Amino acid sequence: SSGINAEYGEKLVAHKMGWRGAVQDLDYFDQQIRILERRNVLIEKLRRKQFELLRELKQAKVNLMSNEWKAHLTVDNTMSENSPGYLSALWKETNQLQLLVNTCKSRVLVETSFM
Repeated sequence: SSGINAEYGEKLVAHKMGWRGAVQDLDYFDQQIRILERRNVLIEKLRRKQFELLRELKQAKVNLMSNEWKAHLTVDNTMSENSPGYLSALWKETNQLQLLVNTCKSRVLVETSFM
């Protein structure tokens, strides 16, 4: 009788540990999903920012009556969105575009101030 109870107890403990492992796996996958969702939100924000910056650059070029200011956006054409360095590269490219737009706008201010 005690052998049967011990065996049953071992099976019950093993069953509970299996569930605990399954719950931990679900927690892990839930965390991974949240990370991917945040990553996708950041990618969308950076793409929107690039779109806005390209509009600003176009307007600044019109104000300068110049075509010499060009944005060289290559990340989307050369990298897969799923590649590990994609988000970092997109962030760097957006910052470079921001710098270009700021420089172009500064040039507009300088040229219009002395006219």
